[in-house]
Amino acid sequence: MISYAARAVPWGVLGTGAGLMVGLLLLVEYRPYTLWPLQGAAVGLLAGMAVWCYQEPAAVLVDTLPRGMAWRTIARSAGAVGLLAIWLVAVKETDTSYFGHAGDVAWQGVAALIAATGFMTWRRSRGSTGPAAAASGGIVAVTLFIALARPFAEQIPLFPYTAADDWTTSRILWTGLGLAGVGIPFLLRANRPAPPRRTGA
Repeated sequence: MISYAARAVPWGVLGTGAGLMVGLLLLVEYRPYTLWPLQGAAVGLLAGMAVWCYQEPAAVLVDTLPRGMAWRTIARSAGAVGLLAIWLVAVKETDTSYFGHAGDVAWQGVAALIAATGFMTWRRSRGSTGPAAAASGGIVAVTLFIALARPFAEQIPLFPYTAADDWTTSRILWTGLGLAGVGIPFLLRANRPAPPRRTGA
């Protein structure tokens, strides 16, 4: 499993993304009040990088091999676990930047990564190669827009700003997103149409 993960996971891409993610958090630490939107960008980058762990360009071939998809998914999750460890350490080391809510910021990253992983696992279960490029770009773009433009910030405070903002609602929203990431692939797989029944000649 370790040798498979070493070959299958794009460690170079993940390393570059992790470096950018840490850099964004360091910038937030430097000027939290003016550079706060970069905190949301870092969350999006974490999730956007995680989807690359599950990209499978040769899906048509490997899906026929003895090693099942569950085994390969677990092996590829080494990359996501590595990203998550870097995220948690980076948040801990910059915890003075988050207006007393470093734990909530850490949870945003965890929930976003779980949701992204759930999406890619579901796509792979449907026979897709895993649209990592499109998914990664979409995740980063959407989170950056939310962090910068703050649409409906009072109703949907995904990235609260300063200690006076609504961190409680934010925590609930991120928890719901994380739970969806865990549950939706199983629900969709359970509702997958059964293959047509073969009739005898």
